[in-house]
Amino acid sequence: MSVFTSLHPTLQELLLTGLGWDDLRPVQTETYISVTSGADTLVLAPTAGGKTESAFFPVIDDILKNPSEHLSAIYLSPLKALINDQLDRVLFLCAWTGLSAAVQHGDVSDRDRFDFSGSEHADILLTTPESLEVLLGDAKTKNAFNEVRYLIIDEIHAFMESDRGVHLRCLMDRLELLGKHRMIRIGLSATVGNPEELLDWFSGPNRKKHLVSIPSPPSKKLFTFVVEPEFAGQVRAIAGSVSGKKALVFTESRSLAEKQVIPLRDELPSVFLHHSSVSPQDREAAELSFGQAGGTCVICTSTMELGVDIGELDLVVQYGPPRTVSSFLQRLGRTGRRGTPARMIFIVSNACDLLIAVSVIEAAMHHSVESLKATTRPYHVLIQQLFLLLKGRTGMSLRSIIDSLHALTPFMEFSVAQFSAVLEYLVAEDYLTSSGDMYLAGTKAEMELGRSNWLALISVIRDAGGFLAVLPDGMVIGTLDPRFVAGDPGKTFSFTGKTWRLLHRDDTHKRVLIEPAFAKGDLKRPFWSGGDGGSYASSLVCQSVAAVLERGRPALPLPPEQKSMVEDLIRMLPDDFSPGTIHLRTEPELNGYSVVVSTFLGTRRNQTLAHLLKNRLDGKHAVRYTQFAIRIFDWETPNAGEYIAGILEELGQMSVLSLADELPRLPAATWKFGELLSDDLRLEMAAYDYYDIPALLTALSGFRHRISNI
Repeated sequence: MSVFTSLHPTLQELLLTGLGWDDLRPVQTETYISVTSGADTLVLAPTAGGKTESAFFPVIDDILKNPSEHLSAIYLSPLKALINDQLDRVLFLCAWTGLSAAVQHGDVSDRDRFDFSGSEHADILLTTPESLEVLLGDAKTKNAFNEVRYLIIDEIHAFMESDRGVHLRCLMDRLELLGKHRMIRIGLSATVGNPEELLDWFSGPNRKKHLVSIPSPPSKKLFTFVVEPEFAGQVRAIAGSVSGKKALVFTESRSLAEKQVIPLRDELPSVFLHHSSVSPQDREAAELSFGQAGGTCVICTSTMELGVDIGELDLVVQYGPPRTVSSFLQRLGRTGRRGTPARMIFIVSNACDLLIAVSVIEAAMHHSVESLKATTRPYHVLIQQLFLLLKGRTGMSLRSIIDSLHALTPFMEFSVAQFSAVLEYLVAEDYLTSSGDMYLAGTKAEMELGRSNWLALISVIRDAGGFLAVLPDGMVIGTLDPRFVAGDPGKTFSFTGKTWRLLHRDDTHKRVLIEPAFAKGDLKRPFWSGGDGGSYASSLVCQSVAAVLERGRPALPLPPEQKSMVEDLIRMLPDDFSPGTIHLRTEPELNGYSVVVSTFLGTRRNQTLAHLLKNRLDGKHAVRYTQFAIRIFDWETPNAGEYIAGILEELGQMSVLSLADELPRLPAATWKFGELLSDDLRLEMAAYDYYDIPALLTALSGFRHRISNI
């Protein structure tokens, strides 16, 4: 019997009449078999490949065959916009099958929220981790989750490396502990480099699990490269490429997106902006613009990478080289749907950026994608879960606290000593009160976390400290960086493609009052802290560049002029680069020599390594780094490379925490609840999850050193 014929008749009718399908796609068939066997299931499939339906079909089928008077399934998304985008699709499925769905997230008004404390029930809930935390933390609504059978997590790869991912795993475990059924977990993901590890991460130990991986069918992809050093020329190239078309223009930062919007509006009739600091209304307008007649151009950051459906795109423009292969694949997947070739145009400034872009494509051609790494020392999320346990209680014993936290997968491997270190510090700092073996929330916790029914505990997302930019009538325009709005009022600046004047800054409520202005000329543009400046590339991208350099030419077919540019660049560089090798060479300078340490380890690891090297040079040598190499200046001898090689070997033998102790101490505000942790615990978190020193040590111990002089 086929899967189709085994479906509930109502679901068959939906497929035949509602969707016009007489069978399931391969990804949907395999997912159905996996889910109905009781396995946690990770679904990897190309964009527009039917992933969403593959998750919902077995869930709806089971609800129809085994009706319940309780909530049966939860759909979790990292983005409210993605929930809104999926809502019509889910409501369509529910309308045909007689099921009901509810939506809960921060943008849903109180009058539109489903009453989970009432007698009626919804079959499916669409929500975010934070809104689910609210529902589970409310005694009136908590019992509505006793019968949940399925949890669907969309874009699960976006969770794994983040604090929200740790929170998500805690929520999954708490749902299991609360419920009467073993809850089947279904994850939907883009292509990642380590899918089995992603599956293990969201499924957990000792659970049946299965990976559904459907490769993208061979399809035509069209790449165009424009090398243009001048910004004005880049704008003209973008405008000429997207005129009359529906296009996304991806940039690597909010500042770059802001830089482009006004010049492009001078060239094109329909230009929108989409990044995390513009208002939700502006982002929604950008998404809806693809549904209008004629061309539209949306300048965006990674906010448009995830699966919000924007329909048919004519092309994607990548401004500058992509930072990661995974990001490139997500962006490329936005175009080329339903049988049309995928089209991406790269606008780069120089031959080096062209080489990086080519190397990203070549890595993707070899099916190489960045692997995801889960957080290993999430002490700050432990703080959140501890106070969620204690809130509303008159105390818990040490044994009960440890047992409850040990039941959560992120803390399953924590020792009693690790738990004790956290609790002892909290007692010493008056965040906890202890009486014998009993612990309860202390005075400082009540003051700092307990306001508005412990509202601070619903999320582990750190407050970025931004200032809301509002008009005199209260309309929110977006969010600005505190450093940008510092200083005296009156400054005129561009933001969201318009010109504004800063009238007043309210530091207490983190708001700035602005008004429209009509200034012209070279206006100030906003900047934001965190990931907005400098060049960046992942280690995988850098290793792919090294592979091209070792080969001596790109494998990707390029037009003659651009092929010549890349090959000329390669000829200028040493001819003995290779992946897996740290290459040291000494180069003459006007005054002495410099040592170039070509690591191809990526920006973050080279930054860390540069700090460690500088510490050992007693301030006598200037040190600079890029994603590919570290340069150390002011040497008197051409044999300095031997000395640096010795330092690298020494570093490779050191312990994780001893190296971390040499690096800049991260402020407590790096993590939400970081102020509730001791310096030693924050050092451990920085070592393992921020600087990722274990990966650096692996690179140093496993790489060969090659030394040459020029």
